[in-house]
Amino acid sequence: MKKKRILIAVMVIAVIAMIGVRMLGGGSHTGIDNNPEAEVIGDRKILVAYFSWSGNGQQMARWISEETGGELFRIVPEESYGEDYEACADRAKNELDNGIRPELSSHIDADIMAQYDVIYLGFPIWWYDLPMPVWTFLEEYDLEGKTIIPFFSHNGSSNGANSVNRVAELANGATVLSDEVLSLRYSNVSDSETEVKEWAASFIN
Repeated sequence: MKKKRILIAVMVIAVIAMIGVRMLGGGSHTGIDNNPEAEVIGDRKILVAYFSWSGNGQQMARWISEETGGELFRIVPEESYGEDYEACADRAKNELDNGIRPELSSHIDADIMAQYDVIYLGFPIWWYDLPMPVWTFLEEYDLEGKTIIPFFSHNGSSNGANSVNRVAELANGATVLSDEVLSLRYSNVSDSETEVKEWAASFIN
């Protein structure tokens, strides 16, 4: 009986771990650095803004920037999520449950943001929703009249779960291309350069 209980306990822990991985689907189990991109100057009409913990979103964003000529802006939380996956997942869940908007360390001047017509917006799916730093980003700026094109990585939520609806909700006055998003499973991102670039180019050609 004791062995059976131990086996059940181990199985429960394994299931919980698997659920955690699925909820925070977006890449490897080690976070990358917390460094911003070079400062944007607003000399182009396209902005590629992204939040990335594992590096998948960063890779996708850089491919999109290469293809479109868009300026890169990394959404960087003032307090890093660190390298540990479980600690990151726990913090992300707490922020979502309690509506905590993390402060960002990088910002775009309002007059520079006003010059962009199109924003490619990248993120991982965290707990079936948009990571809270992206909430902070979208609520910070006047996005009226802009076109926002989401792209994301996931670990099973291929339709984006509630994230794309959340973008539309938070990007007040913007046109969000909810039916034309790019969705990539995190394990496929590294082999998807052609797909990402063809998708990005389809909006500007």
